[in-house]
Order: sequence, then structure tokens, then C-alpha cells
Amino acid sequence: MEVPMTWNPGRHFVEWMLFLLVFVISFHDAWVIGGGNTYDFFWCSWDGLGYYQWLPAACIDRNLDWMIWTYPVAEGRAISLFTLGVACLQLPFFLAAHGLALFFGYPAMGFDPPYAVAMMAATATYAGMGVVLAYRLAARFADRTSALLAVLAIYGGSNLFFYAVHQPLMSHVYSFFLVTLFCWTALRVIDGPKGADVVLFLVSGALLVLVRQVNVFVFAFPFWMAWTSPGGLCGACGNLVRRRGPLILGILLASLPWILQSMYWHHITGHWYANGYAYKQEFFEFGKMVPGMVLFSPRNGWFVYSPIFLPMMAILLVHAWRNTATARPVLLIFLLTVLLYSAWWCWWLGGAYGYRGLVDLYGLFAIPMAWLFRSVVRRTWAVRVVAALCLWALVSLNFGMMRHYEFYLYSEYGHWPEILAIVGKIAAGN
Repeated sequence: MEVPMTWNPGRHFVEWMLFLLVFVISFHDAWVIGGGNTYDFFWCSWDGLGYYQWLPAACIDRNLDWMIWTYPVAEGRAISLFTLGVACLQLPFFLAAHGLALFFGYPAMGFDPPYAVAMMAATATYAGMGVVLAYRLAARFADRTSALLAVLAIYGGSNLFFYAVHQPLMSHVYSFFLVTLFCWTALRVIDGPKGADVVLFLVSGALLVLVRQVNVFVFAFPFWMAWTSPGGLCGACGNLVRRRGPLILGILLASLPWILQSMYWHHITGHWYANGYAYKQEFFEFGKMVPGMVLFSPRNGWFVYSPIFLPMMAILLVHAWRNTATARPVLLIFLLTVLLYSAWWCWWLGGAYGYRGLVDLYGLFAIPMAWLFRSVVRRTWAVRVVAALCLWALVSLNFGMMRHYEFYLYSEYGHWPEILAIVGKIAAGN
């Protein structure tokens, strides 16, 4: 049963402390890892550089014809494989860094120390806000203690931490924030929204698909929740229409990044829509789907590198069977996402730590994770102690696997003997 949320100073205090905790840890650790060499921070970010390249190209170079991480399609023009969605969220931090670079006499070319620090701060900020929104989302369907434990476990026990700290230019923390914001504001729209809820719902929905098109499956959540609500789909749509001003503003703001992206596609290719990966002959192979490998392979398998989600998935299946609110749409989104990713030619998603494609959905997974902690908290002290030890072991395993991270071993040539050897080292305290 849904637990109503009431606004009170105590909960706001918890949320602020939660945000500060995640922000400070993410920013500090990112600085320790990448702050000493800003050249490596940008140029060793791989796909992350592809998301960021829009900002120096558009704001400093004023030329999008041939950016750094692109694929040639015509004479003097190359297409970016990555859309500008992440850059939209990074823009305020980039502009602040540009002003500071000019003020302190840096070259201000987009890749100097102020920009690196700004991007670390940007990712830490969105990680903190995403975790707070996940806490709010989980607390609607469980108690606040269980929700708090759930989001802390996901942050510390999964590859969300890796992408907040070790590869902060990648899209996954930003997508995690957008998906969680979209689902949270969707529930607010169903309840009877404020104007800001309508605007944020529309803008986050537009951006989350622009950042990663596979996130379109997340739209099943608001539809399902509206359909099963007392007012139904008509009631939810009526809530949107009654907020006419915010609705119009939200549509305009949501359309703007898509219009800019379409203008870029047309400029580079002559088409209003273009898939950069198609120019590289990278595609889905629906006759060769391997969902089992996505979940259990030593090459970035989700449960292999984030085993904390195994008991969560068991709880989710139980609640889906019972038709608990949100369980079935969350399970549906998870299954569709895994199936689609498993059809991609590079089903392990290249260089990664764990299955990075599922990081985007961790805000939704906070709900069944909170159910898991609620079940544990209600049991005897012996069960709680065992659960706490298991949680400590899983978090320690996650940090140990990150400490021993090797690109070729984890992502390209990983086999069970090598992975188990690393687990043995971690268990031995190495």
C-alpha cells in the first residue's frame, strides 16, 4: 500500500544531509582520482568526451562540423554519435567554469582545470539530486528508514558509484537523475500537480529519451500508474490540461533540445533525424538476443558486478506476483530494457564496470530495494545482523572490484577463473 508523503522539516533535513553526503563523497573521490591530471580527465573519458564535446564546440569553437568524437559522413563534416542531452544539464557548470577560467587567466579552451572541476561538480550534483529523488520515490511505497537504507545501498553497493566518481563524464548519472525525476514528477502529476511538476515532468521526459533512446521504456511507468489510479488516464491528462500555462511552458522547453538536435542532424546529414551509430554499421541483432549474458556474464554482467540487486530482484518478482503498486511496471521496464540491450551487437556495452546500461533505472529499483529493507527491519535481531553483514560484504566487494578494475579483464576478455581470483584477493583483504 502506498504510504502518503507529508512535507515536514525533519524529512527535508534528511534529504539535505543525503544530498550533501552523496555530493561530497562523489566530488571528493572524483577529484582524488582525476583532479591531478585534467588532461587525462577529458581525453581518457572515452564516450564521456563525446557527451561533453558539444559545449566547447558550440560555446568556444562555434563549429559543430567536425567535433572530437565523431564519425565522418561527408566532406568536412562528421556526425556525433552522442546527442546533446547531457550537455544541456552540464551547461550551467560549463558557463561558470568558463567565467572562472577567463577571470583567473586560464586559456579557456574548454579542457583546462576549471572545466574539469566543474564537470566533477556537475556529476556529483546530479548524483546527489538523483539519490534524493530516489529516496522520495521509494518512500512513497515504503517507510522512510527503508527508503534511506535502499538508496544508500544502491549508491555504495552498485556501479552507480563508479560512474559518479571514476567516469563522471559518462551519461549514466545524468540519465539516472532524469529517469528518477521523470517518475517522481509523474506521480505528482497523477496526484494533482503544481506548475513546477508539470514543467519538470515534460522536460525530464524529453531529455531522458534524447540522452539514451532506450529510456523510452520508462514511459510505461507513468502510463501504468495513471491507468491504475482512481482517476485513470483521463484524470491524469486532466491534471496536465488544467495547468495550461506550465503545460505550454513545459512543451516549449522540452521541444527546444530536440529542435536543436534535429537542426544539427540536418546540418550534418541533410536529414532531420539521424542515427550516428548507423553510419558506423553498429546495429541491433534481434535474432541473437542474449539476456542471460547481460545479467550473468563475467563480461560486465549486471548481477556479477552488482550482486546487491539479486535479493532485490527476488523481492520485485514476489511483489509483481502479488500486484503490489509499481512492481509490475518496474519489472516490465527492466525486462524490456534488458532484452533490447541484449540484441545490441556489443551486448556487453564495451568498456564498462558492470552493466552500465541499467544504471539509468536505479531510481526505480530503489522501490523494491526499500521493500527488501522493510522486510529485514521487521524481522528478528538475528536476521538484521546477518543482513547487515551481507550488506557490508556486498559493499566491500563492490569497492574491491573497482579497486582491481582492469578494462580488458572485466569488459573484453573476462572469464570466471580470473574474476573469481579477484574476488579471492578482495576476501583476503588485498
